[in-house]
Amino acid sequence: MAEIFQFGAVTAIAFVFVIGLVIVIHELGHLYAGRMCGVHAEVFSFGFGPTLFAVRDRKGTIWRVAALPLGGYVKFLGDANAASAPDQEALAKLRAEIGPDAERCFHFKPVWQRAFITAAGPIANFILAIVIFTFLAMSIGASGHPPIVAGVQDGSPAEAAGFEPGDRVVSIDGQDIRFFNQITAELFYRPGEPVIFLVDRDGRQIEIEVASRLQTVTDRYGGERQIAQVGLERTNEVIYVRYGPVEALGAGLSQVWSVVASTGNYIGRVVTGRASPELLNGPIGIVTAAGQLANSSLESGETTSESLRTVTLNLIGLAGILSIGLGLVNLLPIPILDGGHLVYYAYEAVARRPMSAKMQEIGFRVGLALVLGMMLVATWNDLNYARTVFF
Repeated sequence: MAEIFQFGAVTAIAFVFVIGLVIVIHELGHLYAGRMCGVHAEVFSFGFGPTLFAVRDRKGTIWRVAALPLGGYVKFLGDANAASAPDQEALAKLRAEIGPDAERCFHFKPVWQRAFITAAGPIANFILAIVIFTFLAMSIGASGHPPIVAGVQDGSPAEAAGFEPGDRVVSIDGQDIRFFNQITAELFYRPGEPVIFLVDRDGRQIEIEVASRLQTVTDRYGGERQIAQVGLERTNEVIYVRYGPVEALGAGLSQVWSVVASTGNYIGRVVTGRASPELLNGPIGIVTAAGQLANSSLESGETTSESLRTVTLNLIGLAGILSIGLGLVNLLPIPILDGGHLVYYAYEAVARRPMSAKMQEIGFRVGLALVLGMMLVATWNDLNYARTVFF
């Protein structure tokens, strides 16, 4: 019972740390972009539900912490609903209600400023990810197994394609490969599709075309996932790479771009039906990942200080990946998300007037249905994975 309680407590703390960092930075992006444009923020909230703690700053913004740490928001002056883009009639009514404070209202700012404030949240997430990965590159560098083929599984696509032990993978479809785990990262969003491996074999570079296939893999936590693989086995050798400040920044930018490209490709393939949505995760998945990572990190250290250092660095790394995911998802052109608002502002910039309230309402209903649908799929995936771990 004590072990279960400890696992649950560590999981809860890890989840709040990771999701809190990502969401707070996202909302701070909106907040400070709004202040730059002269918009008054009435409330900055971390979490939803009953208020646990609140304080008002000198600019009149209420900073609150709520009971349910599953999100957050910034409420700007005049925001009465999720649309944040009322039509002409609603704007006229709002101006009459606000009176002299209308110039501090989000809705009465030029369309480019509203677009900037809206985009600032995802931008802040990308900046956070760059800072995190740059910090990790400077503090601990990078380590992993070299991309050398130690063995080829019998009957695998790799065997049929002609891979041999000793081959060094140089690149996949032009993407340079430094560590063995990058091979899986390049394949995971395009199972069954042929890719070109550039391989160094005894000093000669040859191209090998191979298509991966989905295989059920049990991770170190006992959970099962279907992962795209070609059947290559790695060596036990571990290599380490250290970075200076400039190199670390380059590594951070490269890591962010790699995650953005992989995630963007995967989402695009899911939307077009070329990939399974099985890898989409929701809040339960984040809780599970944060808890597993935190508990395994605590167990890996020989001393308390070493364990705390390991768990902190690993959770920061997880926050970096989730920050990219949050930024990308919010840029999807779906009403109710930041990307949907940007679509409305683009329409307003071209048409010189806001979209009608009726069209906005239809858009937001469709957007809400799409978001709820994605959450339903993600939750189903989370529950299926949790079942393989705990039951």
